[in-house]
Amino acid sequence: MTMSENAVLPVLDTDEHYYEPLDAFTRHCPKEWRARTVQTATINGRTRQIIAGKIDNTVTNPTFDPIVKPGVMSEYFRGNPNGKHLQEILAEREPLPESYRNRDARLKKMDEQQIQAVWMLPSVGMGYEESLQDDPEAAGQAFKAFNRWLLDDWGFNYQDRIFGSPYLAMGDVDTAAGEVEFGLENGARIFVVRPQAVCSVDGWHSPGDPIFDPIWSRIHEAGAVVVPHVAEVGGSGIDKYVEQRGNIIGDVAPPMQIAVGHERAIANYLAALTCDKLFERFPTLKIASIENGAEFLPLLLSGLNRAGFQRPGYFSEDPVEQFKQHVWVAPFWEDDLVEVVGHLGPDHVLFGSDFPHPEGLAEPRQYEKLTEELNDPVAARKIMWDNAAALTKLS
Repeated sequence: MTMSENAVLPVLDTDEHYYEPLDAFTRHCPKEWRARTVQTATINGRTRQIIAGKIDNTVTNPTFDPIVKPGVMSEYFRGNPNGKHLQEILAEREPLPESYRNRDARLKKMDEQQIQAVWMLPSVGMGYEESLQDDPEAAGQAFKAFNRWLLDDWGFNYQDRIFGSPYLAMGDVDTAAGEVEFGLENGARIFVVRPQAVCSVDGWHSPGDPIFDPIWSRIHEAGAVVVPHVAEVGGSGIDKYVEQRGNIIGDVAPPMQIAVGHERAIANYLAALTCDKLFERFPTLKIASIENGAEFLPLLLSGLNRAGFQRPGYFSEDPVEQFKQHVWVAPFWEDDLVEVVGHLGPDHVLFGSDFPHPEGLAEPRQYEKLTEELNDPVAARKIMWDNAAALTKLS
């Protein structure tokens, strides 16, 4: 493993991203499924993607060229001290770097940044299930094609440094279970999902519903990790209060969506897994919440505690302790890391930079400034390397 000699600690960044090419969903999609899944078209001179027959608005430019520079929103999330409008910030663009599309170029970038290993996650891919959710068969086929593109271009384990994550659209249980097998056969150690209830052919279900146990069972047996990552999730529980305009932030989002929308989806998802006794059925299952921040933790832990004492006998053990045994959390860099460690302990906190997204860190190892606030080198190493390395089965 190549790394710079002056790197004090090894690091595993659990939240890094590629920018998908236009054919990520179409390269391996059978012709008979294209109209129900993803297509690409030129409309009024602009390249657009069509999902389930409708123009997609997840991103304004699905070519990603030019691309917003990494980290340009870092001050924006720490109080926006200069009072800049989001569109002004996002105007800082550059030609698409090769390292956002090519794994060997990415390895060179990782060496420059003194990053030993990464979990490589979707960008636009986290947005497309929302438009496909009412057609679970099509969603399953779309992400089946996506996972084969991912294997082509990035792999699920490239040189024990880049760990690509197959995406599971769980509404079609048989297809999703097949994707777990496909991933495991090709070296996958993590699987990504969106933090949302699941629509199947007979309606909406909690992700912890036993109907999905064929998926969870194989992941559990293999010791793999499920990564609920921030995604398009419709109303996030607030759609009856404000007009829903997508999973967006800043100038064009309703203030109420900014105030309460971001944490709602992941809190609901993790609460559902716990309260549906998923962790009792699969006692070593591992869940890593990535790019959802940690502001949801105090209220969720309080709620799980309340569920435990108000429903005596429902849980086989304290639901708060179940959560802490099975869930790892990657706080945002603007979160209070000391407080997060106080809630979960240092063994269940992960480092994630969100590189190269504009809302992440321009240089991932800037996160070490936060771990210094712990005044605990052992805890810092756990967060930056040990915890994620153990989840990824690295020595």
